[in-house]
Amino acid sequence: MTREEATIEACAVFGLAHHSIGDYSKPSDGFCSVCSKFDDGDYQNSGQILEYVRLAVVEKLLKDGFTIVQGFDPVTGREII
Repeated sequence: MTREEATIEACAVFGLAHHSIGDYSKPSDGFCSVCSKFDDGDYQNSGQILEYVRLAVVEKLLKDGFTIVQGFDPVTGREII
């Protein structure tokens, strides 16, 4: 998979969450080349869907018996800098 293909797939995962949740009260503009055909000057993303996906990843990792790697908060999944 190329970088462009991986970016499109990641963006599609966010789109899956955004459209499945159906809460359009907060902006969730995409970030891949397909989505970036829109005016970049008007780009808006609240981060709500990113947070949802991050928490889903943490939940799935723990459910599958993995430990959250050092450097990431084990509850939120946020990188500790």
